[in-house]
Amino acid sequence: MITYRAELVSKHHDGGMAWEWLGPVTTAVVGVAGVAGTVWTASSGRRHQIDLTKAQGAISLAVSLAAEKRLVYAKFLQRAHVAFEEARILVGAGDAMALEDSSMPTPPPGVTYTARYRSGTPFALAMTELSKSHREVVISGGLRIGSQATTVMCAIGGYATGLEDVWAVNRIIAETGRLMHEDAMRPAGLELSSESA
Repeated sequence: MITYRAELVSKHHDGGMAWEWLGPVTTAVVGVAGVAGTVWTASSGRRHQIDLTKAQGAISLAVSLAAEKRLVYAKFLQRAHVAFEEARILVGAGDAMALEDSSMPTPPPGVTYTARYRSGTPFALAMTELSKSHREVVISGGLRIGSQATTVMCAIGGYATGLEDVWAVNRIIAETGRLMHEDAMRPAGLELSSESA
């Protein structure tokens, strides 16, 4: 009968450490580190891509809102100039109506009339169009810009009834244009320098 005996220890074992395991273990460690690095890189890449997409969306929204504001504000200012020109024609022709007329109903407490004019006239139609633009300005620009737009309408109506002079109306329209410009440029990050303010 033949017996085989398996030796667990090499016959040439010199009592030192066996180095045969070092190569496979090192390969395994490097492999695990490589997989972990790949997973980490992919994860941080996804996070970065999500952050970038959010930032691009916010910038795109800000640019779109600023463009919309510029259009609304430009339309309001153009209509304000048309209404003011019609008011100047009305006053020049002697067709302006004074506020002191006794046929005017008494306003409710806290309300003051700022203008009076006949409906159907070019001035009345221009003021109607300006009023439509005013609503858009209030929605787009908020309270501060909306209040300034109301001041423009009151000044133009006031000019038509003798409460304002030409220079006061021009100053109010110019100041409103400046404020609207600042507001429309702010969301897009195009802040005005202190020199132009």
